[in-house]
Amino acid sequence: MYQFFAKAAILVVVAIVFGLARRYAPVSAESTAMPSLNELELRFSVTQWIIAAVMAGIGLLILISIHQVLVVSNQYLASMDGPAEFILLPQRAIWWFLPGFAALSLSWDVTLWAWSLVGSKQTALQYEYWSNAKAGFNATRILRIMTAVIVLPIAVLTALALPEHDSLQETVIRRHGYGLKDARTFAYSSARTLAVVEGFRDRDGKLIRRAGCVLRLADGSVWSSAKIGDFVPTVDPALLAFLQRKTGLRPVYAETEAEIYAAN
Repeated sequence: MYQFFAKAAILVVVAIVFGLARRYAPVSAESTAMPSLNELELRFSVTQWIIAAVMAGIGLLILISIHQVLVVSNQYLASMDGPAEFILLPQRAIWWFLPGFAALSLSWDVTLWAWSLVGSKQTALQYEYWSNAKAGFNATRILRIMTAVIVLPIAVLTALALPEHDSLQETVIRRHGYGLKDARTFAYSSARTLAVVEGFRDRDGKLIRRAGCVLRLADGSVWSSAKIGDFVPTVDPALLAFLQRKTGLRPVYAETEAEIYAAN
């Protein structure tokens, strides 16, 4: 579901940007020395489909490459904690925002750049002018603005999420949150309750299923496996058994975390 919303958000933003572009980013007047649009239409009527296919391939390559780099980087940073019985990683959906926007913003420029290298730079410029004229705005300029205004900030925000993970080690749980803050440590020996929750309630009181194991420690702090990772309907039995063994506690069951505290 979260991947669906991520992709939908990308499409909505692009549609809005392109709508505004038609009004505020017309095709550059410096292109008046180009051949007529009718000439270019005849020349590129078939080429446009080849370029579209190339752009799709480059966009897919950008999407997969950046996503893989983010996933591997997150896993590498998690491994730096040392040996752990379990490593809990963030929701997988968060690693799709940057690759999605980058693929949409960069595939056009990368395609033109590659064409200039392996073919005729002049032909690539003529195709760019013709394509912009067909679109009714300077798509090259708009996509570059998108890169600076949208992609770069998303890249920074995504980079700050790379350290996120929970390491369940021999004697403690180490939680690395968003950003550059120091890790929090939760000792199994100080756990006072172990609970299994089904999820949390939204503003309308509907139960949103995000199962997790919850430890409440002697100092009042709380660790929950539901605070990280994908939304899942049930807890991992192996994770629950591990926490039982480490804490020596029998789990209590509740629909939400708030109900645990209300019962105590």
